[in-house]
Amino acid sequence: MARKLALSILIFGLGLVALPVVCATQKPYAQGKFVAIQQKSRDRIDMYSVNTPITTAVPYFEITVEFGDVDYLAEYTPRHSGEELPEAWRPDETVRGRVDKHHLYLLRPDGSEMQFIIEKKTPVGKK
Repeated sequence: MARKLALSILIFGLGLVALPVVCATQKPYAQGKFVAIQQKSRDRIDMYSVNTPITTAVPYFEITVEFGDVDYLAEYTPRHSGEELPEAWRPDETVRGRVDKHHLYLLRPDGSEMQFIIEKKTPVGKK
């Protein structure tokens, strides 16, 4: 009986130690402002025909968002060519989001997140 109790206490203690790792908190959302939004495309090589590349245009979105004293230039590649950014997202409009080391997470008007890859960070005023 004492052995079961000691084992239960040990498992409970390990659970308490592991709990912060499992329930890691994400950074809080901050208010930002869109500086620029552009839809661009880059060519993807599908195959070569007699040393000539056959390419397809792949659309992506490039945005610049100001959070605090830093401008973040980030990219988003849509899942399909018809996917668009929310209509409410325009230059000089505010947006809520959070920044991780390499990603920018912006809240859509419906409350879901959209993940962008950060390409460049620039202090505001040093453009």
